[in-house]
Parts: sequence; C-alpha cells; structure tokens
Amino acid sequence: MQIPYLFPTFLMLHLTALVLMAGTTLVDYMAYTSLWKSFERSERPEALLNVIAKLPRITGIGAALLILSGIGVMALTHGVFGEQLWFRIKFGLVVVLILNGLLIGRRQGNKLRKLLQISGLMFTGEVSLIKSRLNTFHLLQLLLFVLIIFLSAFKFN
Repeated sequence: MQIPYLFPTFLMLHLTALVLMAGTTLVDYMAYTSLWKSFERSERPEALLNVIAKLPRITGIGAALLILSGIGVMALTHGVFGEQLWFRIKFGLVVVLILNGLLIGRRQGNKLRKLLQISGLMFTGEVSLIKSRLNTFHLLQLLLFVLIIFLSAFKFN
C-alpha cells in the first residue's frame, strides 16, 4: 500500500469502528426494549437474551479497531490533532464512553443474566432496577456518540 493511501485508510477504519460501536449500542438498546416488552406479554425471551449476550463482543471489536485506527491517524499526522481543544474533549468523551460501557453496561447486563437464570425469567423488583439503569446507560452512551460525532465534524479550536 502506498503512503498517500494510509491516512484515508486509517480514517475510514476509524469511522467504520465508530459506526459499528454506535450501531451496536442502538441495537442493544432496541433488544433490551424488546426484552422488557416480552416480560409484559409473559413470553420466554431466551433467544433474545442470547443475541443480547453476543453484542458486547461486537462493541469490543469496534472499540479495539477505533483505538488502533486512532493511533494510526495520530502517528501519520504526528499528533497534530492532539493539541486541539476539540480533540481533547472528544478523547475525554471516548474515555467516559468506554468506562460507562465497562463499569455500568457490562455489570448491569451480567447482573440481569444471572438474576434471570436464578429467578426463572421473572420480572422482579431487582430486574426493574436493572431495567432503569440499563435505560439510563444506553441513553448516555448514545448521547456520548452524538457528542463525539459532533466534535469530529465541527473541529472547533
């Protein structure tokens, strides 16, 4: 591959990873919404739970690709973006995005899976609390993605 094509390639991979992560977060939110509705209809959502369990892996692949391609972009530009205010804010938001995913989203999802295995797929008070936390988590993640995209598009100084 010729050097002139490296920057657009890394940039394309970076944007693809961002879209993969944001899209998977949206799908995860919609899957959980369907899960809550299945409880209201007294359905057995095992298949939906299996899909939900696989989504964090896709998000993780997107995050790894996002980080690696971001490092590639920074290396090719000799860190010129790192000095700009929009990038510093964006980087902070990405850190919050990752921490929120690991500390809140993953923990609540694991708690829910364990609780549903124990309670036999029944909607309990504890499940209701997890539902509220997961809704907040998803909305915050989607807001962070919108802010990151906004900063990337407008690049103010």
